[in-house]
Amino acid sequence: MKRALLWMLILCLVFSSGCSLLSGQNVDKADKKSDEEEVKQAATDVEGMLREGPGKYAGDKYDEEKVKAELDKLPDNLTADEAYNHLVALLAEDYKPILKELDALDPTIKTNIKEPGGVNVPEGELPKQVNVEILLDASGSMAGRVSGGVKMDLAKKAIHDFVSKLPEGAQVALRVYGHKGSNQQKDKELSCKSTEVVYPLGAYDKSSFQKSLGKFRPTGWTPLAAAIEQAKNDLSGKTGENVENIIYVVSDGIETCGGDPVKAAKELHESEIQAIVNIIGFDVDNEGQRALKKVAEAGGGKYTTVSTGEDLKKHLEGEYRRLSVEWMDWGNKSYLDAQQQWTDKWKKLTDLTTLLSRTNHEENTRMLKAKDYLESRGKLHNPDELYDKISNRWEKISSYEEKRYKELDKILEEEKIKEQKRVEEKEKEMLDQYDH
Repeated sequence: MKRALLWMLILCLVFSSGCSLLSGQNVDKADKKSDEEEVKQAATDVEGMLREGPGKYAGDKYDEEKVKAELDKLPDNLTADEAYNHLVALLAEDYKPILKELDALDPTIKTNIKEPGGVNVPEGELPKQVNVEILLDASGSMAGRVSGGVKMDLAKKAIHDFVSKLPEGAQVALRVYGHKGSNQQKDKELSCKSTEVVYPLGAYDKSSFQKSLGKFRPTGWTPLAAAIEQAKNDLSGKTGENVENIIYVVSDGIETCGGDPVKAAKELHESEIQAIVNIIGFDVDNEGQRALKKVAEAGGGKYTTVSTGEDLKKHLEGEYRRLSVEWMDWGNKSYLDAQQQWTDKWKKLTDLTTLLSRTNHEENTRMLKAKDYLESRGKLHNPDELYDKISNRWEKISSYEEKRYKELDKILEEEKIKEQKRVEEKEKEMLDQYDH
């Protein structure tokens, strides 16, 4: 009986000891597995280094005493690789927000200042589509002579030169009035009904426009109001915020057919077409000038008086001098805008790469300080090897920052030069067009 109790006691002790040993082995394995999961192998390439953070005490979370406490928990005789993995887990900085902004930095430089779009366009937004209609007085008085020749011949030449230089894409129309019958009483009714489009609204064609000018001669009365009213039909449908409708009336006299040109100009200007009615008074007396000025004011335009063919030519050429100034202004503004875009993007690039460099420096300083602490505690197998790993990390990130800066800086400079050259060439092209 005593022997049986003794054996039972021995068996319990054996099983108890075995269970305890097995339990201890399992705990060790679990702890080792937990450590391996907690500290990953640090990256060896720069792309991985820049994306493996943030560490537990990165950035504003850095606390030297807490870092030391973490380092104190590490075992002795750490290899350089083991120690480096721990330092990355604790101190690697978060570079991802900086990289995201660098990737989003668009180095393209493209100006978007609106180009001058038409003749006698008022200040403000310039239109994309310009429609110009010339209303030419063909009454008998236009057969009179002034300094330089016959008024009608001089007007035709000036108008042709003017239209030939309209901005690219502009549409042009020519309507004449008072070109039928005669300026005698018996032909008044016929003449006052004579208003005709001889060049329908469309792109300028030199040959066709020249032929249209040869289809009439000055003979009759002056139905100015009727011509303005008909111009509304010519421009029908040409509406919208990106459309500019401009009318030039070239006349040497006032309405003689009983119409109301002031009312007609006002209605045309205030209609959905919103045309601007400009009047060029050609050899007009004082009374006529006052009357025609009222027509221009009602049409939202301006009145100009000329006395000779040379005056008329100079007035129309003045439109191109004004346009030249607008193009020079556009060129200056666009050139400076390209420069400003470069400045803004270069500053952004400089700020981001400087931040990347500063963050790398701070990370390096903290890692070296942690390495020194581990060394002072006798926890490192090879301190020099760990120093090399930390230095290698700093050098790779520094090289990345420098390379990224140079690449983007070069692209930015090339984009700026390319856009400024485009602006200069466009300005020269347009100024040459208006000066020819």
